[in-house]
Parts: sequence; C-alpha cells; structure tokens
Amino acid sequence: MSMQMQTMRMHQQRQQMRRGGLYGYGGYGAGGMSPVIPYRMMQWGDYQIRVDRETFEHIPITPVMLQAGRGQLRARRHRTAAALLLAAAALWLLLWGLAPVFDAVVTLAALLLATAGAAWQGRHPTRRRPPVPRLRFIPAAAPGEGLNADADPEPFAIREAGRSPREAREAVRLALKAHKAPIGDVGVPEATTWGWRVPLVLKNGTLEQLSASFPTVATTLRVGRGRLLAQVPDPEDSAAVTLRVLTSDPFVAAATAPYPVRAPRSSSILDRVSLGGSIDGGETEVLLAGQHVIITAVSGGGKSSMVRRLAEFVTSCVDAVAIDIDPTGRGLGALRPCAAHTAYSAQAAERLLESLLTRAERRVSLLPDLRDDWEPTPQAPAIVVFLDEYRLLSKRAKDMTIKLLTYSRKTKISLVLSTTDATADAMGDAIAEAFGVRVLMPCRSADVPVVTGIPGAIGQGWLPHLLVPSPSEEEPADAGQFYCRTPRHREPILRYVPRLHPVRAADVARERIAAGLCVLPDVDPTPAAAGPDTAPAGAAGAGDEATVPQIAQRLLDAFAAAGDPEWLTLTQIADHLATVDPATWARWDGRRDRLAMVGRTLNAELRSAGLTIPRARLDSTLDPERPMACKLADVRAALGR
Repeated sequence: MSMQMQTMRMHQQRQQMRRGGLYGYGGYGAGGMSPVIPYRMMQWGDYQIRVDRETFEHIPITPVMLQAGRGQLRARRHRTAAALLLAAAALWLLLWGLAPVFDAVVTLAALLLATAGAAWQGRHPTRRRPPVPRLRFIPAAAPGEGLNADADPEPFAIREAGRSPREAREAVRLALKAHKAPIGDVGVPEATTWGWRVPLVLKNGTLEQLSASFPTVATTLRVGRGRLLAQVPDPEDSAAVTLRVLTSDPFVAAATAPYPVRAPRSSSILDRVSLGGSIDGGETEVLLAGQHVIITAVSGGGKSSMVRRLAEFVTSCVDAVAIDIDPTGRGLGALRPCAAHTAYSAQAAERLLESLLTRAERRVSLLPDLRDDWEPTPQAPAIVVFLDEYRLLSKRAKDMTIKLLTYSRKTKISLVLSTTDATADAMGDAIAEAFGVRVLMPCRSADVPVVTGIPGAIGQGWLPHLLVPSPSEEEPADAGQFYCRTPRHREPILRYVPRLHPVRAADVARERIAAGLCVLPDVDPTPAAAGPDTAPAGAAGAGDEATVPQIAQRLLDAFAAAGDPEWLTLTQIADHLATVDPATWARWDGRRDRLAMVGRTLNAELRSAGLTIPRARLDSTLDPERPMACKLADVRAALGR
C-alpha cells in the first residue's frame, strides 16, 4: 500500500513540473514563465495608451510663481525661528526655575546668543533655495549677467597697452576713475614717440583739481614722477584738457643731434631766436631786442645751456654785443672771449653796471623827437647783458640792475638774468614781473608762482619743480628741460634746450673773433631823425669807422666824452678805460703803480694795432703837477685824420 502511494506522489510531482516549470515554484523557475508577467505587461500597455492620449503643455516659471515660492520659504524660516524662540523661552523658564541664582547671567547669555544668531542668519542665510529633490522645473537659460556686471576691472599700467589706442584709453580711464579725478569723458589717445596724448573732458572740476590727482594716477599708470602733463588747449573751452603721458624721454633725439651753430656775423638782434624745441615738435622763438630774460634753475638744472644758447646767438649778430657779469667768475664759459666787456667780481660788476646805466640814460636823451626806440646798428649796437647770480651783487649793484630793467625797448639794452632763487627774499618784490621772457628749468616749487606770475601755477600744469636736475655730466637726468612764459608762449608745455659742449663753444669763439665781432663804442653816436628819406644811424662813413682799431676808438671816445678837449691826462684816460672795460683796465685800482701799469698796457695795445701816439708831460702853466697827457691832435694824426 505504501509503495503504491509513493509511486502516485512521484507521478503527481512530474505532472506539476511539466505545468509550472522547474521544481514547480509558481512560474518563477527557469523552466517556464509565470502568468503574473503577462498581466503586468498588459497593465503597462494600457497605461502607455492613456499617457499618449493626454495633452502636455509647458508652463514657464513666472515672477509670481517665484515670489510665491520665496514666500513659502520665508514662512518656513519664520516658523523655524518661532520654534527656536519658543524652545529658547522654554529653556529659559527651565533654567530660571532650576537656578534662580544665575537668572541674570542666563538671561543675558540667552539674549546675546539670540541677537548674534539673528544677525548672522540675516546676513548669511543658509536656506535660500528649496532642496534639490523638490525643484520640479529646469530654468530656460542661465542668467546672462552677474550681480556685479557693472563693476570695472582693476587698473593696469599703460605700458601694457602697447600701441593700442583702445587699451591706452582704458588704462587712463580706469586710473583716473580709481582716484576720483573729475573726468567726464576720455577721448581716443594719440600715440607719439614719447607716449600718449589723451583728450579729456572735465565733468565738474577744474584743471587744478585734476592736477592734484596726478601723483597717485602716475603711480597707478606706472610712469615716472612728473610724467603726467595737462593743459587747456582752447582758451574758450576750460572743460577740454590735453593730457600727456610720458612713457619715455621726449628729447632723446634732440640731445644727441648736432648743435646748430650759426655762422659768424650772420644774424641780427632783430631776428627771433629759439630757446629750444617743445614736446610737440615746435620751436620756442623769442625776440631778444629790448626784452629782458630771467632764467631760474637750481644747480644742475641746465642754466648754462640756456645762457650759452642765447650768447651763441648774440655773438653771431652784426648789430649786438654781449656783456658778461658773474660774481662767481664763471660767466659765459668758453664764449667769454666774445664778450665786449666782462666783470667777474662784485666790485667790477658794480662799475660795469654803473657804466651801462649811464649809457642807457644817454641813449634815451639822444633819441630824436620822432623816434621812440633805439635802432640797433653795427655802429650803435644793441646790448645784451648776461648777469649771473643776482643775489651775490652788492646793494648798489642791485639798485642799478633794477633801474636798468626800466630801460629795455627804448635803449635796446637787455638783461639776461640767471638765478637759483627767484623768490621775493632774494630778488626783491615784483622784480620777476619786469621780465618779458621767463624760463623755468628744474627749480624749487616756491619759484614757480613768482616767476610765472600766476598764484596757482602748479595747479595749472606748471611743473618745473618736478624736473630732476643733473647730478653729473654722465647722468643728465632732466637737465635742459624747461617751461617758459613769453608774450607768444603762455601754456605749460615742456621744452628742451640742447647743450653746447665747451669744446665746440671754444671753436665757435675762435671763429667769431677771427671773423670780427661787433664793437661797442665807448660813446654812442647820435641817431638820425626818423623819416622816409633818412638813412640808418651810422650808415655814412661806416667803412672808415670799421678800420679804426679798438684801442684808438676808445681813446677818441674818451675825448668825445670829455667834450673833445685839446688834451687828456693819463689819469683821465685810465678812468675812462676802467669804466668801459673793467676786466682789462681796472685791475690795478688802488695800487700805487696804477698809472704806470695803465701806461704800459696802453703802449702794448697801440703797438699791436700798429699805432704810435706820443705822450708828454703838461706844462706847469696848465697843471702845476705836470701829469702825463695825450693830445687829441696826436690821436687823429696817428689815424691819418
């Protein structure tokens, strides 16, 4: 019986395996598929049909939706904050009940913690956006601009702009804006050999306010000190400004170019002479005839270059002479032999200034009624006095210099005054205003308003005090660079005068002495009256006077100054010669052998000129002391007159 039952159970298991798969595990075996799977597939098919029948429409995110979402976030933060406050209050009540002794401490601590937490949460919110799983939309596009889209980039050095006007404009704009300069607009820069010329338009400030920001702007642009120059190019538009940014030395080519030396006797004092070239390439032409010049420069500023520039021009003129006065003894340097008269001590300078003042007064008295100004001629030349270190003169010499300043156009006696200190303490009140040409080389800031005559000159762009003087010949620095104010030049434009090397100056002096310099007579001839048919003064007989040696002409002038007497004593002749040429004839003043030395020198001068003029003692009836004398008839006889 049991055997039969086991056989039937095994048969049933085989039948079940054939119906349900391997081992009959409900259709999940490897031998067949469960009926659940087709049912699930049928359900997914029906769901696919219903989904396909639905119509979907994209709903864009609107500001209202964003505002609602933010409101929900704020509400959630408020609820959280309220819960925290309630928890803090409960904690406070608990602590107050448990520790009444420390209630004040706990209260204060709780308030501080609550205040700090609220402040931190307000400034550093940590839940600005909903959690990522709850974000059920994708933004159409990322925001095109950031929160700081209008912020300017950092300023940069102008050399990084290369030669690109656009980059240079941006460098200047950022630098000026960073230092709050009153600029409304920055134009397109113009590239030059020395840097950039940038047109600006002031917004609501002045040129003085703009210039005040230059030291810090120069640091931002990475240019040198004093290398930002500004001026108003149009006097009718004070808002328009030209800014010059110097990235290199603008006068390198001028410093290395050959010096333009004039030929002997090729110029006239009525010609214009250039003081030097400007940064814009133009020349600085001025008229020396009847116009005073002041040159202000510290030691190493290039003052000698400017003086020699003018002296080189004057000594090439056929109708002008140079007079050299320098209490320090340097004077015109290698051009000193070309000077008509020299004075290298305070005493000699005083005597020479006195003779010049006398000549100026006499020229005014000789002017005809129909002539207002002295007319320079080879026989009555203009006089240019080069006076160095005015502050070292004696008080009497200074007084005579000031008087000479009143004689300029009328007498054609001009002063070229060089000084290292132009303040009122050194020059006297308002003396600088008497000069028509004012040159400022590297100098002190206190000299700038005095020489220019402008109280706010530095704020208007006059910056000679920022120029660096030369410490030695090997390092020129800014020596020779200058600003000037003349009747034709009123803007603060940087200029440069090249240096005439002493060796070249000595060659020029020898050439001009050999060719013949203009001679200053001891007594000026009377000018002819002005009129259409009147010849220039001294035109008649000019050839005869040109053949008269200088020493003979001086003797004739000595007689003419005394009224052409029959004779003059050697003392009178020595006094006259010491007045017109102190350097030669005043060397023995105060010595007992003065007359003997003057007589020897006079004989030597006459021999070198090929003349023989006898001297003899006067008769006792004419002078009891019987001094040595010279007769006018003997002088004229020696000249063949």
